[in-house]
Amino acid sequence: MKKTALTMAISSLLLAGGAQAATVYDQNGSKLDIGGRVNGMYYGTDDDASEGDASYLRLHVAGETKIDNETTAFGFAEYNLPVSGSDNDELRYAYAGIKNDRFGAFSYGRQDGLFTKAVNNYTDVLPEWGGDGLGKDTDVFGTGRTNSLAQYIYNWQGLTLGAQFTGNNDPQNESRSNRAGVNGDWNPKGSSEGYALSANYDFDMGLSLGAAYNQAGKTDEQSENVSFGGDNDAKLFGVGAKYTLGDLYMAATYSHGEDHLFVDTGSMRGYAEKMDGYEAVVQYNITPKFKPSLAYLRTDVKDSAHGIDDTATEYVSVGAWYNFTDNFNAYVDYKINLLDEVGSTNMNSLGKSTDDIVAVALQYNF
Repeated sequence: MKKTALTMAISSLLLAGGAQAATVYDQNGSKLDIGGRVNGMYYGTDDDASEGDASYLRLHVAGETKIDNETTAFGFAEYNLPVSGSDNDELRYAYAGIKNDRFGAFSYGRQDGLFTKAVNNYTDVLPEWGGDGLGKDTDVFGTGRTNSLAQYIYNWQGLTLGAQFTGNNDPQNESRSNRAGVNGDWNPKGSSEGYALSANYDFDMGLSLGAAYNQAGKTDEQSENVSFGGDNDAKLFGVGAKYTLGDLYMAATYSHGEDHLFVDTGSMRGYAEKMDGYEAVVQYNITPKFKPSLAYLRTDVKDSAHGIDDTATEYVSVGAWYNFTDNFNAYVDYKINLLDEVGSTNMNSLGKSTDDIVAVALQYNF
């Protein structure tokens, strides 16, 4: 077994979100890294709810301690503070665990679900947008960043296997988040207990394949307040592939969900019977400093019993980065919205905005 390959595979899955960092302590087998970014960003759109300054500060700390020659304990935490005010701040990650060169890694806390790590991360690589076509989301049934996730990850010669237990969990900042109930007293996010399984295989010629299955139960308030889909477990299956050749990167992912995606038609709120998600991206480093990006994302939603047959997400992303240095870059990402507007509402039948939006940003990483 290649210990170096194992360490790299496990670290890439466990420490997702950690960008550049500076080591502030490294002694006697213990190390502490601190890093983050400052993003000066503006959203331009006709949608008044989204237009304006979207700048933020993000900080993370990562620590590890050698237990013996093969075993290391680790911890990771990341905090995000947007300029829009402290009411929108978020502890993005907070988890700890132990990894062994032969037996794999176990972690527990607020972290990315296996669906994100094994499938969604293949195509969630756009300058600003992306990651919203497959049905995963923050605090949604253990698929994205979620509290109470216990994960085990094992790697052997290019094959990475994952198993996850999702505990009962509430959304981050639930007490101050927007509620979706008729009387404003419940939240469609969060979940009861569930599980996930994943597998990835990295070939030697730049090709990687991934698959994941996620299932979790509804909370009591979700079951009691939705019009449909509240009594069934939320299920989400996904597959993906990515390919790297020199400066070229290509990836495509697909998902199928049942009673998973929350929809609001105005007259009904519930979890749709079926959804199918698609994401595809191609990027190319024209020069070491300049990299354009092109992507397409779509989420189809159907619930024949309730007359729902529409698209929850569909857009083309056209963007690019320019890296002035390893620490400082500028980027632009234009979302060409392809959703069909109902009347003159700037919304489709599922209440999703149909306006285009462009993000322009300067980013400093430290």
